[in-house]
Amino acid sequence: MDVIEKAVRKHFKFSLNSKLCSNCLEKYTNLYQIDKLLHMNAKAQSKLGIDSNQEERLEARDVARYVKASISVIDKNKADVLFPEIEL
Repeated sequence: MDVIEKAVRKHFKFSLNSKLCSNCLEKYTNLYQIDKLLHMNAKAQSKLGIDSNQEERLEARDVARYVKASISVIDKNKADVLFPEIEL
């Protein structure tokens, strides 16, 4: 069992002893990766406030673009639904 599989099992509270088919493991790995990317975006967006300067806003927008691009590699439709305002 590799590191990613252990992280997926811990995140979704699956037993380390249970068996997952390869399709299920791929599905949950993709969901885990998307969740990590959304956390990255949430952290960047939460740092913005009314006193944020242009550089901070651009940095947050760049993080959001990176997150959408990364999610679209995994699931294009989900990326479009989650970030409709961002054009790649």
